[in-house]
Amino acid sequence: MRIRKAPKTEDVYLTLKERIAAGQYPEGVLPIEPELAEQLQVSRKTLRSALARLTLENFIVRIKGKGTFINRGTDPQGRILVLVREVEDITNPDRYILPGIQQEAAAMNLQVETCTGLSLTAGPPELSVRRIQSKNYCGILCMDSNFRGDEPLIDILKRTGLPVVLTHALPADAEKTPFAVMGTDYHQVMRDGLAYLAGLGHRRIAYLAYREHRIEKKKYFRLVEELGLDRDPELYVRSTSHNRREEIMAAVEKLFTKFRRNPPGAVFCFSDYFALCLYEYLERHQLRIPDDVAVLSIGGMIGCDFLTPPLSAIDFDCMEIGRTAVRTLMEMKMNRESSRPFMFTPHHLTERESTRKKNLQEVC
Repeated sequence: MRIRKAPKTEDVYLTLKERIAAGQYPEGVLPIEPELAEQLQVSRKTLRSALARLTLENFIVRIKGKGTFINRGTDPQGRILVLVREVEDITNPDRYILPGIQQEAAAMNLQVETCTGLSLTAGPPELSVRRIQSKNYCGILCMDSNFRGDEPLIDILKRTGLPVVLTHALPADAEKTPFAVMGTDYHQVMRDGLAYLAGLGHRRIAYLAYREHRIEKKKYFRLVEELGLDRDPELYVRSTSHNRREEIMAAVEKLFTKFRRNPPGAVFCFSDYFALCLYEYLERHQLRIPDDVAVLSIGGMIGCDFLTPPLSAIDFDCMEIGRTAVRTLMEMKMNRESSRPFMFTPHHLTERESTRKKNLQEVC
């Protein structure tokens, strides 16, 4: 599901923010609440919600008995802590989510500070908690996932008393941690991808998987059966690694050796990097994309438009995940929430040249 604010509150917030930026309150003082609510034609309750958000983001200062004043400071007045993992790996969504976090934080007058979870757990937990509390963060965004529930990091973050959002995690993380958790609905991603390829006329669809990271094999074949696709178990091939080229290539080799005379009409790839390896194999063996084999990937993070042919992909929209994570964190801070139900982040399929509609007679 998408995470959205009530339209009226959002509109009032944006209107006031634009007016402040445009210098429409030259004296640096906003009109009193009844007057401002009348100007904007909204209830005082809606106005107060917008003013609370502007206060939290340090655009305004509200002094009881005196009024609401524009914060003239030019430097970011609030800050959030972002716990990052290794982002050098091309397959890691974190490196694509972080720019969205930074962009939204800048728009909300927030400073972003980063460190790793390892840094927090390297010393005494009490010291890490005190250091976080001493910096007056608004909240914490954590990019870790796959928690067991007993990690020292969970205890440290909990003891800070700050709102924490896991930006790209799994439903199980919402059960094993006390934090708000955002994540992709991978079951729906798989359904959307298979249904799309089936809609193009493909029936023999292979899946290049990494273990059972996206979806369990049994659940995958339930989708295959529901969509009337070929249920041959050999069309499901696992790689033992998500980022080691030689191991991914071995999985590709295994698939096409098995079906040398009658290759699958389409291949659904665990990630864009899997698709890159598949492109290399197909070119080497003079198999054309999409004429001989259509290719669809999950991720859409590597510049799919620049591949030859451009790669069709189910896109996580990592920039929007980052922006939504910051908004969610600040909403929790404003509403004094410690957690939220698991939040599915949106995805969409972008069709490019690596897949195209085929005539049913052409499909193997």
